[in-house]
This record gives sequence, structure tokens and C-alpha cells, in this order.
Amino acid sequence: MVDHSLSSMPYLPQELVDHIVDHLHDDPLTLSNCALVCHAWLSTSRLHLFSKISLNASSVRAPTDLCRRLHRLLTTSPSIISNIHELEVVEGSPLAGGQVSPQAALHGGSRSTTWVATERTFPKLLRILTHLKRLEFGASQPIPLYWGTLPPTLQHAIRHVFSLPSLTYIRLKSWSFANFAELAGLLACCRNLKGLALSSTSVSNDPGIDGQSVLPVSGVTDPVANEGEIESCGTRAADSGSRRCCLEFLTLDYADVAYLGHWLLNEKSTVEIQSLRELRVAHYQLHEVNAIERLLVATGNSLEHFHLKPGTWEVHPLDLGLNSGLRSIRLTLENPESALPWVKTLVSTIPPTNVLEHIGLEFYTDIKQLVEGWAELDSLLVRPELSGLRQVDIGLFAAPSHAEFLRVKEDLGGLRSRDILRLYQLGIKSQRSSRQLMPRVSRYEYN
Repeated sequence: MVDHSLSSMPYLPQELVDHIVDHLHDDPLTLSNCALVCHAWLSTSRLHLFSKISLNASSVRAPTDLCRRLHRLLTTSPSIISNIHELEVVEGSPLAGGQVSPQAALHGGSRSTTWVATERTFPKLLRILTHLKRLEFGASQPIPLYWGTLPPTLQHAIRHVFSLPSLTYIRLKSWSFANFAELAGLLACCRNLKGLALSSTSVSNDPGIDGQSVLPVSGVTDPVANEGEIESCGTRAADSGSRRCCLEFLTLDYADVAYLGHWLLNEKSTVEIQSLRELRVAHYQLHEVNAIERLLVATGNSLEHFHLKPGTWEVHPLDLGLNSGLRSIRLTLENPESALPWVKTLVSTIPPTNVLEHIGLEFYTDIKQLVEGWAELDSLLVRPELSGLRQVDIGLFAAPSHAEFLRVKEDLGGLRSRDILRLYQLGIKSQRSSRQLMPRVSRYEYN
């Protein structure tokens, strides 16, 4: 007897099915069940199930097992490959709870305690992921990933991923490169890169750029004098007539990469930053402050969001005079002596003609050490040139009932009278200072 129960089911338009399944994007078990209902439900269910893949050494299931299973699945069902748009790779010990000493990482035998360099299916997996839009590749601290120690097959596979036309965002965390040419050469593989984040990433001081000349990081007072050597790095795409990548989002988070700023600004670089919309800098190198200043000048009115976490930097007059397109400025401050001077110095450079809507200030320091200067800051923020401000968020390391918190609130009377001030307490779980600065806009890679 023929079962007519399925044929009698009411028909739902595919658009409605997709909309229903979209609401289950964060429920893997239900999505798996939806994929088994019928062919009409399969495509959207797979899209959410496989959109982001995470191979993390700290996960419950060993990343090596996940890597092998995924490679086997994609080999037998290649139609799934087009659904994988994001890949997160975190190096580390595959042993549950295993810890590797920093000393062990310096010896050849340390490779046996990690999975990225030893898992044979990993390079093969990278090569078949042809639709990636976002790549986050890093290591669990304190041990970085050393590019020079990776097997050639893995290096080639990583370059292949970087060269994907679909790849628009890359985040490298806890990497170490022997020289700038290694990093520049890797970035030169990119075709349509829009967002780049370097976090806890470093370049050694000793080898020279392009492996031909020694270009010391310290003691260089005039970066322009070395432009000839800098521009030779990562210029293959530019020299061959290929289109340069137009960066829109750049994050430098604890990045110890000498000459990166000068390379980005060089006309022969494989990327250009004239269309940069977001710039986030945290604890960047002291001797590269001028490079940040030049980046601000080069981006001009295309820059919309600027987030600075100066760390131990002395107050430097970064000029926002050409950045008339800025819509938001955020400062994360930890040094009590320079916190308010940093804010006042930066705010005073905002051009008279601007579209600034939001200023965020985070003071991760003892509020008792921030005694004077609030009234002056209030005057700066309510001047006519900033009449377009819609909100000023100020986070303090104190409870709202604290006497110093109330004093600051009183000193900011001008902002309160305009009803644009939000004064809040830092330190609660949802507002803890994050060591990593991630781009706030994260949907651009799907455009």
C-alpha cells in the first residue's frame, strides 16, 4: 500500500522554509533533524550547520579527530563544501588539559605535542575549502605558531587559502615570523582581502627584509630611508599587474611587527588603505607611533571608526584633522597619569566639520587617581563643533554610588544637560577589559 501521508502535507514556499530554518541557526541538533525532513529543508539546514567550522585544541573533541572526520565527509559529499564560509583554527596540545612549556616549543620534539603541524589531513582539508570568507588562525598562548617551522605542505596549503577569491577577512593570533618578508609574502597571496587583524603577532628583529639585507628594528630614525627595501616585500601581486586589496578593517592588537605601517602605506604594497573604514590599535610598538599617524592621514575621510588602546604610550598628538568622516571614537585607557590627557589631546584634534556621533571612553584604572580634568573634558565635548554627538559613553572602575563616581558625574554637567551621557561601571562580567580587540563590524564579509 502506498503511503500518501507525505503527499498530503501542505506545501510551503521555499522562501518560508528558509526563513523558518534561519531562526534555528544556533541550534545544531534541531538543524540536523531538519536536514533529514526532505530535500527542500536540506540546503538551508546545511548552510547553518557547516557555515562555521572550528578546529580548536581546547575543545572537548580533539581537533585531529574533527579534522579527519570533516575531510572524509567533504570528500564523500563535496556539495557541502560551498556551505563552509568561516574557519577557526587554534593550535595547541591535543591532549586534554595538556600543557606545553615555552622551552619545549623551541625544540624540534615539541611538534609531537601539537596537532596543526602533524595532522596529515589538515593540509588536504585546507585545500578543498574553496568557499571560505573568513579565516581565524592562531595558537593558544603563551606558545606562538612559528611560520618557519611548519611543514612545506602546510605552508603551501595556507597560502592557497589566503589566495581564495572569496576570502575577505583574516585574523592571525599568536604567530611569529622570522622576518617581515615571510608575513608580507603571505599577505601578498590575498586577492580580495577587506579585513585584517594581527593579534599577539611578532616579527623577529635579526633577519633582513627579503632575506637580502639586514634592516634593524631598533635604531631606525628615518623609515623613508629604507622604503626601497620595504617596498620589495610582498609586491609580487602589484608588480604582476594584479588588483590591490582594498582594506576596510584593520586591527593591530599587541602586534610587534616593525615596518608594517610603512609597508601598508607604500604604493607598491599588495594592499591599499585609502578606503579603510575601521582602525583599531592596541599596545602597538612605541617606535611605530608615526606610522599610525601616517595611516590616519592616508585614510582621510574614509575612516569611520577609530579605537585606540595606547597602553604605556606617552601622550602623542595624533591628528584627526583629516578624518572628517569619523562616526565613532573609542579610547581604552589603563595608565592613570596619561588617561585624561590622552582623551583631551585626541578630542581637541577633531576637525570643525565632522559627522561624529559616538565617543566611548573606558578608564580601566583607579578612579581616585583621576582627580582633575573632568570639567575641562566636559567643555571640550560640548563645544559647538561636536553638536552632532548623539552619545558619550564613559566607563569608570567604580560603583555608581561611589563618591568619586558621583563627583565625575557632577563635573560632566554639560553632557548631562544635553542628555547624551551614559556613565557606567566597568568591571562587571559583561564589561571586563578584553585583551583582544576584534572588529565591531563583522558582517561585511557576506556582502
